[in-house]
Amino acid sequence: MNIRSYYLEIKNRLLLLGLAWVSAILVSYVFKEVLLFIVTKQNVNLMSADETFYFIFTDVTEVFYVYMKLILFIGTQIFFFYSFYHLLTFIALGLYGSEYNYLVLTFKTSVVMFFFSIILFNKVLFPFSWEFFLSFQNFAILKSLTLHFEAKLIEYLTFYITFYYICVLYFQIFVVLVLIFDYLKNELLIIKRFRKFLYYFFVIFSTLVTPPDVSSQLILSMSIAVGYEILVFYSIFKKLLKKF
Repeated sequence: MNIRSYYLEIKNRLLLLGLAWVSAILVSYVFKEVLLFIVTKQNVNLMSADETFYFIFTDVTEVFYVYMKLILFIGTQIFFFYSFYHLLTFIALGLYGSEYNYLVLTFKTSVVMFFFSIILFNKVLFPFSWEFFLSFQNFAILKSLTLHFEAKLIEYLTFYITFYYICVLYFQIFVVLVLIFDYLKNELLIIKRFRKFLYYFFVIFSTLVTPPDVSSQLILSMSIAVGYEILVFYSIFKKLLKKF
Protein backbone atom coordinates (compact mmCIF):
# COMPACT_ATOMS: atom_id res chain seq x y z
CA MET A 1 0.00 0.00 0.00
CA ASN A 2 1.23 3.49 -0.81
CA ILE A 3 0.92 6.61 1.30
CA ARG A 4 -2.24 7.71 -0.51
CA SER A 5 -4.00 4.47 0.45
CA TYR A 6 -3.13 4.99 4.11
CA TYR A 7 -4.36 8.57 3.88
CA LEU A 8 -7.68 7.51 2.35
CA GLU A 9 -8.19 4.81 4.97
CA ILE A 10 -7.46 7.20 7.83
CA LYS A 11 -9.82 9.79 6.31
CA ASN A 12 -12.61 7.21 5.92
CA ARG A 13 -12.17 5.98 9.46
CA LEU A 14 -12.27 9.54 10.80
CA LEU A 15 -15.46 10.14 8.83
CA LEU A 16 -16.99 6.98 10.29
CA LEU A 17 -16.00 8.09 13.78
CA GLY A 18 -17.55 11.51 13.21
CA LEU A 19 -20.74 9.92 11.86
CA ALA A 20 -20.93 7.57 14.85
CA TRP A 21 -20.47 10.45 17.28
CA VAL A 22 -23.13 12.62 15.59
CA SER A 23 -25.54 9.66 15.47
CA ALA A 24 -25.00 8.98 19.17
CA ILE A 25 -25.61 12.66 19.97
CA LEU A 26 -28.85 12.75 17.96
CA VAL A 27 -30.21 9.52 19.43
CA SER A 28 -29.28 10.67 22.94
CA TYR A 29 -31.09 13.97 22.35
CA VAL A 30 -34.26 12.15 21.34
CA PHE A 31 -34.15 10.08 24.55
CA LYS A 32 -32.73 12.80 26.78
CA GLU A 33 -35.54 12.55 29.35
CA VAL A 34 -35.06 8.79 29.65
CA LEU A 35 -31.31 9.22 30.11
CA LEU A 36 -31.83 11.84 32.80
CA PHE A 37 -34.26 9.55 34.59
CA ILE A 38 -31.75 6.68 34.50
CA VAL A 39 -29.09 8.92 36.02
CA THR A 40 -31.34 10.22 38.79
CA LYS A 41 -33.40 7.15 39.63
CA GLN A 42 -30.59 5.67 41.75
CA ASN A 43 -31.26 8.23 44.47
CA VAL A 44 -35.02 8.36 44.08
CA ASN A 45 -35.05 4.67 45.04
CA LEU A 46 -33.28 5.53 48.30
CA MET A 47 -36.09 7.79 49.44
CA SER A 48 -38.79 6.39 51.68
CA ALA A 49 -42.48 6.61 50.87
CA ASP A 50 -43.05 9.71 52.99
CA GLU A 51 -40.10 11.63 51.52
CA THR A 52 -40.17 13.79 48.42
CA PHE A 53 -37.01 14.07 46.37
CA TYR A 54 -36.70 16.80 43.76
CA PHE A 55 -34.14 18.93 41.96
CA ILE A 56 -34.00 22.70 41.65
CA PHE A 57 -32.50 24.98 39.02
CA THR A 58 -31.70 28.68 39.32
CA ASP A 59 -31.18 29.63 35.69
CA VAL A 60 -33.66 29.47 32.84
CA THR A 61 -31.07 27.79 30.60
CA GLU A 62 -29.82 25.36 33.23
CA VAL A 63 -32.07 22.43 32.27
CA PHE A 64 -31.05 22.76 28.62
CA TYR A 65 -27.38 22.86 29.67
CA VAL A 66 -27.90 19.72 31.77
CA TYR A 67 -29.36 17.90 28.77
CA MET A 68 -26.46 18.98 26.57
CA LYS A 69 -23.91 17.90 29.15
CA LEU A 70 -25.61 14.53 29.54
CA ILE A 71 -25.82 14.02 25.77
CA LEU A 72 -22.14 14.85 25.28
CA PHE A 73 -21.31 12.51 28.15
CA ILE A 74 -23.05 9.58 26.43
CA GLY A 75 -21.59 10.47 23.04
CA THR A 76 -18.08 10.51 24.50
CA GLN A 77 -18.44 6.93 25.75
CA ILE A 78 -19.52 5.64 22.35
CA PHE A 79 -16.86 7.67 20.54
CA PHE A 80 -14.15 6.23 22.80
CA PHE A 81 -15.06 2.61 22.04
CA TYR A 82 -15.35 3.22 18.31
CA SER A 83 -11.98 4.97 18.32
CA PHE A 84 -10.27 2.07 20.06
CA TYR A 85 -11.92 -0.41 17.69
CA HIS A 86 -10.84 1.49 14.58
CA LEU A 87 -7.32 1.86 15.93
CA LEU A 88 -7.12 -1.88 16.57
CA THR A 89 -8.40 -2.82 13.10
CA PHE A 90 -6.15 -0.23 11.42
CA ILE A 91 -2.90 -1.53 12.91
CA ALA A 92 -3.93 -5.23 12.95
CA LEU A 93 -2.42 -6.04 9.54
CA GLY A 94 0.98 -4.73 10.59
CA LEU A 95 1.21 -6.81 13.77
CA TYR A 96 2.46 -10.28 14.51
CA GLY A 97 -0.05 -12.83 15.72
CA SER A 98 1.16 -12.62 19.33
CA GLU A 99 1.01 -8.82 19.29
CA TYR A 100 -2.50 -8.84 17.85
CA ASN A 101 -3.69 -11.36 20.45
CA TYR A 102 -2.12 -9.20 23.16
CA LEU A 103 -4.08 -6.15 22.00
CA VAL A 104 -7.30 -8.16 21.70
CA LEU A 105 -6.81 -9.44 25.24
CA THR A 106 -6.31 -5.87 26.44
CA PHE A 107 -9.42 -4.64 24.63
CA LYS A 108 -11.66 -7.47 25.87
CA THR A 109 -10.46 -7.11 29.45
CA SER A 110 -10.97 -3.35 29.32
CA VAL A 111 -14.54 -3.75 28.00
CA VAL A 112 -15.44 -6.34 30.65
CA MET A 113 -14.05 -4.14 33.43
CA PHE A 114 -15.83 -1.13 31.96
CA PHE A 115 -19.27 -2.74 32.12
CA PHE A 116 -18.55 -4.26 35.52
CA SER A 117 -17.52 -0.88 36.91
CA ILE A 118 -20.69 0.75 35.54
CA ILE A 119 -22.90 -1.87 37.21
CA LEU A 120 -21.06 -1.63 40.51
CA PHE A 121 -21.03 2.17 40.34
CA ASN A 122 -24.77 2.55 39.71
CA LYS A 123 -25.95 -0.23 42.00
CA VAL A 124 -23.56 0.07 44.95
CA LEU A 125 -20.91 2.81 45.03
CA PHE A 126 -22.90 5.86 43.99
CA PRO A 127 -26.02 5.11 46.10
CA PHE A 128 -23.83 4.38 49.13
CA SER A 129 -21.85 7.59 48.69
CA TRP A 130 -25.04 9.64 48.21
CA GLU A 131 -26.61 8.12 51.31
CA PHE A 132 -23.41 8.69 53.28
CA PHE A 133 -23.23 12.41 52.50
CA LEU A 134 -26.95 12.92 53.11
CA SER A 135 -26.67 11.29 56.53
CA PHE A 136 -25.01 14.45 57.86
CA GLN A 137 -28.19 16.49 57.52
CA ASN A 138 -29.78 14.71 60.51
CA PHE A 139 -28.62 15.42 64.06
CA ALA A 140 -28.80 12.57 66.55
CA ILE A 141 -28.39 14.83 69.64
CA LEU A 142 -30.02 18.14 68.67
CA LYS A 143 -33.50 17.09 67.61
CA SER A 144 -34.61 20.70 67.19
CA LEU A 145 -32.01 21.40 64.50
CA THR A 146 -32.56 19.93 61.04
CA LEU A 147 -30.88 20.59 57.72
CA HIS A 148 -32.90 20.34 54.51
CA PHE A 149 -31.13 19.47 51.29
CA GLU A 150 -32.35 20.76 47.94
CA ALA A 151 -30.34 19.21 45.14
CA LYS A 152 -29.39 21.46 42.26
CA LEU A 153 -29.70 19.55 39.01
CA ILE A 154 -26.47 20.71 37.35
CA GLU A 155 -24.42 20.08 40.50
CA TYR A 156 -25.90 16.61 40.85
CA LEU A 157 -25.02 15.74 37.26
CA THR A 158 -21.48 17.11 37.69
CA PHE A 159 -21.02 14.98 40.81
CA TYR A 160 -22.38 11.91 39.02
CA ILE A 161 -20.15 12.30 35.95
CA THR A 162 -17.03 13.05 38.00
CA PHE A 163 -17.57 10.06 40.27
CA TYR A 164 -18.37 7.91 37.21
CA TYR A 165 -15.10 8.74 35.47
CA ILE A 166 -13.13 8.13 38.66
CA CYS A 167 -14.74 4.72 39.14
CA VAL A 168 -14.31 3.64 35.52
CA LEU A 169 -10.71 4.82 35.26
CA TYR A 170 -9.63 3.21 38.51
CA PHE A 171 -11.33 -0.06 37.66
CA GLN A 172 -9.09 -0.25 34.63
CA ILE A 173 -6.39 -1.29 37.09
CA PHE A 174 -7.65 -4.81 36.39
CA VAL A 175 -6.41 -4.41 32.83
CA VAL A 176 -2.94 -3.66 34.19
CA LEU A 177 -3.18 -6.76 36.40
CA VAL A 178 -4.13 -8.93 33.44
CA LEU A 179 -1.21 -7.59 31.40
CA ILE A 180 1.17 -8.21 34.31
CA PHE A 181 -0.09 -11.76 34.68
CA ASP A 182 0.22 -12.36 30.97
CA TYR A 183 3.81 -11.10 31.12
CA LEU A 184 4.68 -13.10 34.25
CA LYS A 185 2.58 -16.18 33.53
CA ASN A 186 5.63 -18.43 33.91
CA GLU A 187 6.81 -16.68 37.10
CA LEU A 188 4.08 -17.54 39.58
CA LEU A 189 6.61 -17.54 42.41
CA ILE A 190 7.11 -13.80 41.95
CA ILE A 191 3.35 -13.24 42.00
CA LYS A 192 2.96 -15.18 45.26
CA ARG A 193 5.88 -13.35 46.85
CA PHE A 194 4.29 -9.93 46.32
CA ARG A 195 0.75 -10.98 47.29
CA LYS A 196 0.77 -9.32 50.73
CA PHE A 197 2.20 -6.14 49.28
CA LEU A 198 -0.56 -6.06 46.65
CA TYR A 199 -3.26 -6.54 49.26
CA TYR A 200 -1.94 -3.57 51.22
CA PHE A 201 -1.87 -1.61 47.98
CA PHE A 202 -5.50 -2.57 47.22
CA VAL A 203 -6.69 -1.30 50.61
CA ILE A 204 -4.73 1.97 50.38
CA PHE A 205 -5.83 2.49 46.79
CA SER A 206 -9.50 1.95 47.70
CA THR A 207 -9.21 4.37 50.62
CA LEU A 208 -7.83 7.11 48.36
CA VAL A 209 -10.33 6.83 45.49
CA THR A 210 -13.62 6.09 47.28
CA PRO A 211 -15.84 8.36 49.40
CA PRO A 212 -14.95 8.44 53.11
CA ASP A 213 -17.25 5.60 54.14
CA VAL A 214 -16.16 2.11 55.10
CA SER A 215 -18.68 0.34 52.86
CA SER A 216 -17.37 1.78 49.60
CA GLN A 217 -13.76 1.15 50.61
CA LEU A 218 -14.46 -2.47 51.51
CA ILE A 219 -16.47 -3.13 48.36
CA LEU A 220 -13.81 -1.72 46.05
CA SER A 221 -10.84 -3.34 47.84
CA MET A 222 -12.60 -6.72 48.00
CA SER A 223 -13.56 -6.49 44.33
CA ILE A 224 -9.95 -5.84 43.34
CA ALA A 225 -8.74 -8.63 45.61
CA VAL A 226 -11.27 -11.10 44.18
CA GLY A 227 -10.25 -10.15 40.65
CA TYR A 228 -6.61 -10.63 41.60
CA GLU A 229 -7.27 -14.11 43.00
CA ILE A 230 -9.27 -15.07 39.91
CA LEU A 231 -6.31 -14.09 37.75
CA VAL A 232 -3.95 -16.13 39.93
CA PHE A 233 -6.22 -19.16 39.74
CA TYR A 234 -6.57 -18.77 35.99
CA SER A 235 -2.80 -18.56 35.54
CA ILE A 236 -2.21 -21.69 37.65
CA PHE A 237 -5.01 -23.60 35.91
CA LYS A 238 -3.70 -22.63 32.47
CA LYS A 239 -0.19 -23.68 33.41
CA LEU A 240 -1.44 -27.08 34.67
CA LEU A 241 -3.37 -27.67 31.46
CA LYS A 242 -0.20 -27.15 29.41
CA LYS A 243 1.55 -29.89 31.40
CA PHE A 244 -1.12 -32.39 30.46
